[in-house]
Amino acid sequence: MKKNKFKQNIKLFNITKLRFAIEIECEFPNSKDSQKLIDRHSVIKGWTMDFDGSLENGAEYRPKNKHKLYWNEETLTQIKEILALIRVHRGRISPRCGLHIHCDCSKLTDKQILTIIKEWIHKQRFIIKKFNIDQKRLDNYAKLLPRQNLQLLTEKQIHEFRQKQSFEWTGRGYSYFDEKYYSLNISHLSQGDYGTIEFRLWDATLNYRKLIERIKFTLEFIRDCIERE
Repeated sequence: MKKNKFKQNIKLFNITKLRFAIEIECEFPNSKDSQKLIDRHSVIKGWTMDFDGSLENGAEYRPKNKHKLYWNEETLTQIKEILALIRVHRGRISPRCGLHIHCDCSKLTDKQILTIIKEWIHKQRFIIKKFNIDQKRLDNYAKLLPRQNLQLLTEKQIHEFRQKQSFEWTGRGYSYFDEKYYSLNISHLSQGDYGTIEFRLWDATLNYRKLIERIKFTLEFIRDCIERE
């Protein structure tokens, strides 16, 4: 019997192979509390916390390595421990706090990254509604990416940007290439930077189930873009 050539050539993407990192922002009752914790580096092994000046007595918990995590039980356990630490240290979430998810792009092609950007722009309003994102976040820290001239964005431009070659975005509606305060931050995509795309849309949460739901949605969104013909 003849083998189906089409089936043989299809490669499914496994989200457990995608390296990522998260940043969880929170605020503390007073600056003395937050500074004390930062000075002590009161986190689990492989994680760190930094002062966040955009918040009120704020700090940001994140892996030391921007590409540290994989979608597996070990990562989920670490996230549970970080959330427990924040609660023990009297950390709280305000509308100013965000959950940022960095996804490693080193193994993604220019075409795949272009698809991710375009799909995100097409679906971002649906995602905002699905997860009931706070309007203050959209106004200040995670603006919508514009549709202007989206059809003119090419793989070649993505490649040039990744290689830190000259890429002209002025007047084309591509300001999001050079600024991080968008729902999808691609300003760190260039080689020599983090080499990541950062999903900044999510409100921060200390609810484990909600946090995991947002991470899984993000990884599956990338998977669906990569598998799209």
